[in-house]
Amino acid sequence: MAEPTEKEISVPSPGKAAIPVLLTFPPEGVKHSGFALLLGPGAGGDEKTALLTAVANEVARQGHFCARYRAKVPNLVAGTVAAQLLAGGATESEPVSAKKAPATKGKKAAAAAPAKKAASSTTTSNDSDFPTDFIPGLVLFSYPLHTADNTKALRDQILLDIPSTTATLFVSGLKDNMCQPSIFAKVFKEMKSTPREVVQVTDADHGLGFGSSKPGQAKKEALAETISEWTVAFMDEAIAQKGGEEGGNGKKKAATGMAIKKKAELKKEADEWTVAVSTVA
Repeated sequence: MAEPTEKEISVPSPGKAAIPVLLTFPPEGVKHSGFALLLGPGAGGDEKTALLTAVANEVARQGHFCARYRAKVPNLVAGTVAAQLLAGGATESEPVSAKKAPATKGKKAAAAAPAKKAASSTTTSNDSDFPTDFIPGLVLFSYPLHTADNTKALRDQILLDIPSTTATLFVSGLKDNMCQPSIFAKVFKEMKSTPREVVQVTDADHGLGFGSSKPGQAKKEALAETISEWTVAFMDEAIAQKGGEEGGNGKKKAATGMAIKKKAELKKEADEWTVAVSTVA
């Protein structure tokens, strides 16, 4: 089967440096859903990290487009990037075949939303030109609810402001020192986003990793692959919620609750790491 292709472009930002964006396209012969996933790394992150690359490629294999950008412009709102992309205001280079990126250390945080005419952001804005249901879904990997040394100053208002029409998926590690589970639980309960789901990974840190050892790296790779699958499933569900009984690829809408909590644990079976997921009451 053909693999996804990539194209590097540059999106102008008035008065600031251009924003590098990496587009990932579905393989030849795969029906396009007409929706896209906009992925941005956390502060100081790279759009080519192993996790974001794995997610982009899997999303593309399932017929969705993906745009990864490098958030190094102050106060960058992901919706701005998408709007400019859709307006065609970009300079592009030649497409290349998508390849798996090497494992990268550091923070992995991303906001994403499926969209043909939609964008995503880690924030919402009352001054936006887009309606509140413009973003069908938001994916947040390792959301930094607070800093490692100050759990009092919460970045919770951003989450509380996500409209009820936007589905949200969180993936975080239970050893994430920037998102203590007990603190996050209270914020998650107060959110109005519907449906919303959180998957908390046992022993994973803020980078959704398990240390620098060889087994730790193997676990991280297995988790990245599974997160890619979770993201695709979430996208299909968000699209279905927005468009009716079927998603962009004709997949049946699945029944979901308003707020779902899950726990994921990596287990080694037959020399391979697998991810077991259970629902938390």
